[in-house]
Amino acid sequence: MAIVIEDVHMERLAEQMASAEGVSIADVVREGLLCLAGHRGVTAPRPPLRARLAALAGEIDGVPKRLPADTRSDNEILGYDEHGAW
Repeated sequence: MAIVIEDVHMERLAEQMASAEGVSIADVVREGLLCLAGHRGVTAPRPPLRARLAALAGEIDGVPKRLPADTRSDNEILGYDEHGAW
């Protein structure tokens, strides 16, 4: 079943959000409805695990890498000393 948005302002907003996020308008509407359902106490079915993991992988891929000039080890960045303590 298709959803028709007859409000020009809402249609433009959905298009702008989809463009800014790099997703489809359907994804924007889906996320908005799921968010609203959660705020209103309506239980909505969760997306399949495969879809949730794909979304998480996309977020992780977007995390910037450490600058090449930073030669510290992960432990040094976190503040651990040679004995594993802070």
